Amino acid sequence: MRKNLALEQLNPYKGAPPLEQIREHYGLDRVVKLASNECPEQPFPEVIEAIRAAAGGLNRYPDGGWRDLREALGEHWNVDPASVVLGNGSCDLLLALARATLMPGTEFVFPWPSFVIYPTMAEGALAVQVPVPLVGFKHDLNSMEAAVNDNTHLVVVCNPNNPTGTYLRAKEVRRFIEAMPADLTVALDEAYIEYVETEDEDTTQWIYEFPNLVIFRTFSKAYGLAGLRVGYALADEPLVTALNKMRQPFNLNTLAQVAGVEALKHKERLQERTHRVWRERDRIEHELESMGLQPVPTEANFIVFHADGLTVPPEEAAQALMERGVLIRSGYALAMPGYLRVTVGSAEENDRFLDVLRQFLPAPAGAASEGEGFAEDAPTMKDEAQRLQGV
Repeated sequence: MRKNLALEQLNPYKGAPPLEQIREHYGLDRVVKLASNECPEQPFPEVIEAIRAAAGGLNRYPDGGWRDLREALGEHWNVDPASVVLGNGSCDLLLALARATLMPGTEFVFPWPSFVIYPTMAEGALAVQVPVPLVGFKHDLNSMEAAVNDNTHLVVVCNPNNPTGTYLRAKEVRRFIEAMPADLTVALDEAYIEYVETEDEDTTQWIYEFPNLVIFRTFSKAYGLAGLRVGYALADEPLVTALNKMRQPFNLNTLAQVAGVEALKHKERLQERTHRVWRERDRIEHELESMGLQPVPTEANFIVFHADGLTVPPEEAAQALMERGVLIRSGYALAMPGYLRVTVGSAEENDRFLDVLRQFLPAPAGAASEGEGFAEDAPTMKDEAQRLQGV
């Protein structure tokens, strides 16, 4: 086989095993999935009805230019529809951006630990990875700026950051973008922006101030459309053109487009939904603190906390919870050894998680200090827990 040399660096993405498989393997009646940062609520009823109504036309290709959804997003964010690019999830567009900007030997600066797709973006282009360690669980923007040089082709800020959930104020991000060379592409990954409780500046208008900026967002999280994979990017015309050149034709299916258009019509209900996440997030944080499992302050729909003090070793904790029907993420799969990440689910799901977690608490124990760093090369997960690689 004559192959791309990048294949030697790449590993295929591994998702979590099907819930039915976990139930059967461990003899469980139910498995609570809190591992993939999904919305615990179904799409709005009107969205489901719109999908049903559109299903009869699936013998035709989807609109390759996503006219209706593009216009709806333009109106929603008060941007020119020509500034909108749609994709099969924001990952689709992030990978397209990597293909458009990175070449063998060029450099990609990103925070670490952060979204697991970033190293893949560099590896696929045979580019040089420049991971900049977090400080106090947050982006170290000063060090990221210092890491940029003439060979840097792409830099990304993930805000809120996945997997830590930490949030940078808009003024901090603005200063960073202003410090970047005008010909260096800056990606602002805001997949979890709907869950931010802090009142702050809307970043969508920045694309007209910074022609080198691309903002990534998604319907997969707060809108509850993870199963349809609806992501989008906002950018000025040259970057929109670059993304369109690198994406595949018909990259967003008909049902996804219809669902996105309808979902945008329900702003008040989306806000009510995110407020429920805020309340449950606060409750889980309080309970974790009472257990001595100091959580990292988060503005996303997930919480990272230290696993010290449990009756099982940290590297076995996610597996132990899974065997009792609660699926969360191990930090060993996220370059955060010793930590666990749990998605904020429904009140019932969160109760189940907390009840099972208490089974592994002999007594409250101290957690790591906020400034503790992370290993850049995380240990490999053991046994079946190694397969828990959801987003």
